[in-house]
Amino acid sequence: MITRVLHALVLFGLVVGQLVGGEAQGQVSVEPILRIETGGHQSLVTRVSTDAQGRWVLTASEDKTARLWDAATGKLLSVLRPPIGPEGVGAIYAAALSPDGKQIALGGNAAFDGKTHSLYLFDRASGRLPAKSTLSGLEAPLTQLAWSKDSQLVAVGLRQSGLRVFQRNLGFVGSDPEYNEAIYGADFSTDGRLVTCSLDGSVRLYRVDKKGLVRTARKQLASGRPYSVAFSPDGSLIAVGYQDAGHIDVLDAASLTPVYATPSSKEGNLGRVAWTGDGRVLIGAGTARANERFAVFAFGDAGRGPARELAGFTNIVTALAPLRDGVIVATAEPSWASFDAAGNRRLLARPQTGDFRDAGDRFKVSVDAQLVSFPTIPGGESLVFDLVKGDLRRPGSEAKVEPPRQPGWGGGPSNWKNSTTPKLGSRQLQLRPGEVSRSVALSPDKQRFVLGTEWYLRAFDSEGSQVWEQRTPAAVWATNISGDGRWVLAALGDGTVRWYRMQDGREQLSLFVHVDGKRWIIWSPAGFYDTSLDGEDLVGWHLNRAMNQASDFFSVGRFRDRFYRPEIIQSIIQTGDEGEAIRQAQAAAAALAATEPPALPATAGASKGAGSLPPRPAVAVEKTAVATVLPPVIDLQTESQIESSASTVPVRFVLRSPSDAPVSEVKVRVNDKLVRSLDNRALRSARGEAQEVQVAVPPVDSQIRLFAANKYGKSEPVVINIRRSAAPSGKVAETRFETLYLLIIGVSKYPEEWKLDLAEKDARDFNHHMVRQAGQLYGTAQPRLLINEQASREKILEGLRWLRESVGEKDAGVVFMAGHGDRVGSAYYFIPGDPDVLPSRSEFKSTQEFDAWKQKNAPKRWVPGEEISRTLLGLKGRAAFFIDTCHSGINARPGQSTNPDLTKALNEINEERGVIVFASSTGKELSQEDPAWGNGAFTKAIIEGIRGGADFRKDGLIRPSTLQSYVTDRVMELTKKEQRPVIFTVGIDEPIAVRGQ
Repeated sequence: MITRVLHALVLFGLVVGQLVGGEAQGQVSVEPILRIETGGHQSLVTRVSTDAQGRWVLTASEDKTARLWDAATGKLLSVLRPPIGPEGVGAIYAAALSPDGKQIALGGNAAFDGKTHSLYLFDRASGRLPAKSTLSGLEAPLTQLAWSKDSQLVAVGLRQSGLRVFQRNLGFVGSDPEYNEAIYGADFSTDGRLVTCSLDGSVRLYRVDKKGLVRTARKQLASGRPYSVAFSPDGSLIAVGYQDAGHIDVLDAASLTPVYATPSSKEGNLGRVAWTGDGRVLIGAGTARANERFAVFAFGDAGRGPARELAGFTNIVTALAPLRDGVIVATAEPSWASFDAAGNRRLLARPQTGDFRDAGDRFKVSVDAQLVSFPTIPGGESLVFDLVKGDLRRPGSEAKVEPPRQPGWGGGPSNWKNSTTPKLGSRQLQLRPGEVSRSVALSPDKQRFVLGTEWYLRAFDSEGSQVWEQRTPAAVWATNISGDGRWVLAALGDGTVRWYRMQDGREQLSLFVHVDGKRWIIWSPAGFYDTSLDGEDLVGWHLNRAMNQASDFFSVGRFRDRFYRPEIIQSIIQTGDEGEAIRQAQAAAAALAATEPPALPATAGASKGAGSLPPRPAVAVEKTAVATVLPPVIDLQTESQIESSASTVPVRFVLRSPSDAPVSEVKVRVNDKLVRSLDNRALRSARGEAQEVQVAVPPVDSQIRLFAANKYGKSEPVVINIRRSAAPSGKVAETRFETLYLLIIGVSKYPEEWKLDLAEKDARDFNHHMVRQAGQLYGTAQPRLLINEQASREKILEGLRWLRESVGEKDAGVVFMAGHGDRVGSAYYFIPGDPDVLPSRSEFKSTQEFDAWKQKNAPKRWVPGEEISRTLLGLKGRAAFFIDTCHSGINARPGQSTNPDLTKALNEINEERGVIVFASSTGKELSQEDPAWGNGAFTKAIIEGIRGGADFRKDGLIRPSTLQSYVTDRVMELTKKEQRPVIFTVGIDEPIAVRGQ
């Protein structure tokens, strides 16, 4: 009877397969969507999977991405982005990597039409979603995916409507709709049997034969609601974990009869199960706790032995995947980790987002909402973000911030903490079914209060009537109201702090601070932003392409010229309205344009355009403007991770670019060095077609990075990691670069009012120590030292040209600049040593007058940062940049910041990750110098590091990473943490100096 029923269902399923197996149904929005990107998941990890050999780890998340990792190193290899929609549309609940490692199956909530969902089969090697690899029309969200051990079949469990099985080419095999609840567990045995479990209480067993999918057994289990199942490696047993039970049942795999059960946990469930590769150890986890942590338990003797705690986490365990000799664990922290059978941790991918669950009264806000203080981890040190200064630091006595006003202060709701039934007096506040309140804050006048919940931020009046509600992207773990009553601030589960208007609940600003406590970015709904150095990669634009195509993603830095607008961010907090802030910026830009001088002819030694201010794009008002100025996309056609001993590696790729902006250049970097540059002529015949480039690679583990450019900007990089199968024989030569080219610039003797004390000495001392590297790491050194009046605009531009023309593939080029710098509009300039380079302060009565002078004179008197950037990014060998130009004085005037903003210029240089950058301070801090030190704090630390302070490995070699650590700590020590240097290193940590004397 069962066979006949499923045979009829096969006929029905084939019709469905014919209807949905072609072009995907439904429409996706093509409006650009701002998304956080930290290099890890932002929401709980829903699934984890690996291939049969344990080479890769696949994770999926409710954050609407799946990620592929190197199982040996934990390195992120690719981010898979199916189409996404509003609220929960696009969340990935199910994911599985095929045992042969070739395909990645993904699914979840893809109801773009409000009804049906999709299965995606990505190519693991390239991260692409190939043609005819999307199956849409599935009747319910996908909750489980499982591959057969031969990688030929994929089983699809649905939230409703049962089970579907397809071939790897999406050919329909069979279905079983006779399920009353969601399927969260499915597994194939080595002999091809399939077992599933559902919250309806049953475990079902199937075989696949010529007739299709045949159910052979069904067992209703008395222990509870089955959540996961796993065949033992030999296929004789089936482990079952439950949503509502603290033990694991072990069934006979032929009859589904219970054989034995593991000991039960004292608290929580063991809803996730896995076997070790030899079948000797059964592993379970879920909400079970031990020692105040969510525990992973190992049961020896194939589950018959006592429980042994393998690991513990701060949030529930959401998924397990077996390894040959251990297990991979995924959690809601969100994190994942791998362990051997003894419990030794091999890898841990930590959360990269702040955790505000216990922020509570430590979530503090200033009266005007311009300052906000919060911890990024429970119990951790608080940070203070200053929105106007664009600064993140540890709190000091000057930070006037207040905790939220809680109901205990008088008024407000009761029964609100982790509750579905908060009340005001006897009146129950209306929430949606299942909505849990998490936080509360009262307004200063106690006439309103806000309630933060799992899904919403809600404002109520003093009578308990709702004033407004705002859907939030994550749980509101903490909330506060500014003392002036204008702003509601919320700390969310995605690691963001957001500003909402108290008037109507409209979101105006979002801040994300990385858990490293250094990088941050704040943005408006339209995408305007301010950021720290190296913070632009934390947020980007997601662009859907089609239902059956992978989405594109561009970090906000790709649109830097249009959207990096700190002044708009500051204006929003003052005006309370993004639209008004944009209008003010447009008016200011129009007024500035009226005073702009005409473009000047380029000075000798400069590139075209070096003598004029770069045109500033108009302020874009709509998000859709992003879609009209897209940079290119490189679609990789080869493996992103290659093991090879060959001296050259072929790299195949396809270019995509808007029709009005053809690709003008493709750069190829190996270990940060520029090795190939393909211009428009070389690419002309290859647009839209696969192109292959042979890339020479040294005999060590290496990294290839490709960038494409069009008139709108640069692509996201494509990265290929090269792993050498054997270490190179023989000792590596001491001389690793033929020639060290040094352009050293130091200007102290500015006009009287602008003089500096130590910039000249800093340059001379740095030059002295670097020249001594000749004959060691570098064969020879060719310095060009420009001091004071020698450092004229013409000489500096000539020196930059000299570097571009001289540095070859086996050389290194270093630029050191100490002196004054300033920003004119959005452009950074270094101020050279010419006599007329700066006017007398007495000539100007206001900031506006000095700005007008700069606008008129900077292009013809100062050195544009664009020239510096172009030079460093164009060097064929190793490139390094040391800059110390954030000295007080150049911008000192009442009510204004006293330092030039280097953020945009340095982020621009760092865009290709091809230049080692050492900056004396963050983009908006001052550099300090003291005669007692003999140098500025920054240069003193650099020299000390090269002389041996940064030789942490005691091998006589100074590497970027070790110099970074030493300089950071030393500068903060000298300046009592008032100056924080910023260092950008590249992927390959090759030495840059030999320990000196």
